[in-house]
Amino acid sequence: MATIVTNYLKPPRAPNLAVATIEYEQRYQDQLNNQLRIYFNELDNITRGLLGSDNAGGKFLQPPYGSFQDGTSQTAPANTAQVMRFDTTNYNNVVSLGSHTAVFTGTIDNGTPPGAGTVLTVSAITSGVIYLGMTLTGGAITAGTKVVSQTSGAAGGVGAYVVSVSQERTSLTITGTVQSKIVATNPGIYNLQFNAQFQNVNAADKIASVWLKKVGTDVVGSNRFVTVPLGTQNTVAGWSYMVSLAAAEYVELWWSTNSTDISLVFAAAGTSPTRPTTASVIATLSFVSALPA
Repeated sequence: MATIVTNYLKPPRAPNLAVATIEYEQRYQDQLNNQLRIYFNELDNITRGLLGSDNAGGKFLQPPYGSFQDGTSQTAPANTAQVMRFDTTNYNNVVSLGSHTAVFTGTIDNGTPPGAGTVLTVSAITSGVIYLGMTLTGGAITAGTKVVSQTSGAAGGVGAYVVSVSQERTSLTITGTVQSKIVATNPGIYNLQFNAQFQNVNAADKIASVWLKKVGTDVVGSNRFVTVPLGTQNTVAGWSYMVSLAAAEYVELWWSTNSTDISLVFAAAGTSPTRPTTASVIATLSFVSALPA
């Protein structure tokens, strides 16, 4: 059975230096030199561990980071803000995914019950706000049912919505969740990078927008436009943001499009040659620096 050895840096401690004699004494001087030698060796060891013998170290450093992706296709109503969601954590260290959650009372039917359909009628909100893209659970709701659009009522509140799966469900308590928050446990300056794969199935070029929100507020100047060419072509958009985050604050990626023919598309693993799945969205958040004093 293999033995796993974990390397770590041992912080140096200042030595308790011997008390000097009134007159010069070689034994005292030798003892002092030995104490200082041990301490300086500890300082050298920790410096080499951090910088590496070739000045390319860092293997002991563990700054905050997170890498996330989504393995589903994402759609948005035309000219409507939609949050990008994630369902997989690739790697992370004190950076994590968080969710928006709403609890409400509603029915799902064809709009003129009885009869199965995709009309979600929300009669009361218990907590939270309903976000497009939320996955719905509760009662016998079909697994994977998502909120597609809102057709009436105050945004995110009581009103009528469209869901992704046709079904008939009488009045019940429903929970909606969407995992979209990228949360920083530690305060600092972070670099957010992403790439999103857009697909346009229309016969004309279409436009998408992507921007950043910090704790639910738009980040000024963060919006960028993406032209998605005509036909069933894929366009990958990606860039980076520098953002200042306090402890437990989060950032989100939001998008919109001028046509329902545009989506963030997921693709299954391919053949000829064999290749992995294609995530609809990938995002990373990396620690850059402590906050300025």
